[in-house]
Amino acid sequence: MTKSFARALFLTAGLAMGPAYAFDTYALKVLGFSPDGQHFGFMYYAPQFDAQRFHAEVSVIDTATDRFVAGSPLKVTEEMAYDLVDEKFDAELKAFLGRVDNKAAKHIGERKIGRPGAVLARVAEARTDEYESSSDKPSAEPGVASITATHPRLGELKFTLETKEINWPKTSKLYAGKEAPSCATEMDSAKGPAFRLTLDRGGRNIVLQDDKIIPASRNCVIGYGIVEVQTFDRPDGKVTLAVLLSMKNRGFEGQDRMFLAVTRVLDR
Repeated sequence: MTKSFARALFLTAGLAMGPAYAFDTYALKVLGFSPDGQHFGFMYYAPQFDAQRFHAEVSVIDTATDRFVAGSPLKVTEEMAYDLVDEKFDAELKAFLGRVDNKAAKHIGERKIGRPGAVLARVAEARTDEYESSSDKPSAEPGVASITATHPRLGELKFTLETKEINWPKTSKLYAGKEAPSCATEMDSAKGPAFRLTLDRGGRNIVLQDDKIIPASRNCVIGYGIVEVQTFDRPDGKVTLAVLLSMKNRGFEGQDRMFLAVTRVLDR
């Protein structure tokens, strides 16, 4: 489903019978690295047609600890006009993203994020730069379970993503709000999907992340996939690695696609 058709269908069906969309596939935008490679930034965004609003989340990660910095993720929402046609819609979305940049300027500027990394691998079928809203199944691929890339100094890097089941935390819910059902109730299961991401570097196995809990920020996650691998050659000779994962979530009436990142600082 094209963006133009999605908007047209929303205007016709939405006016007649209310919200017509069941899922949101967010678009990913990598913001880059800080000059010293100690921070990595990215955002994802989409027009949420069923909620009649634009939504974006901006995240900054401390690459040494692989944790969000204070204030991340920064969430920005804004109502959209109900009768937007294509030309006005594109202009309004562009204006919204400009306002997101303004609201995130301090968040991003303090760490001087903006240096581009080297894209070692990207799953083209995931179409991470495109958003989509529809009542049909998402057409973009969710990502892959393994991917191999080559870095000029680090050599061949093979990434493997394994999904495992662990107990849902009590704080994980379908959406924000006291009235939201728990994920254990919504998914009719006491366990949910976590992941283990490993790197094989010349026969040496490095665990990049091995979930012991499912963070509540993932809500009712369904699955994961690798979509992109970026590196940044630091002034100190080390290399900062950022592995971007797509994350399928149980949405209001279907599956949403969002993103998360795993970072690591590697010696040569």
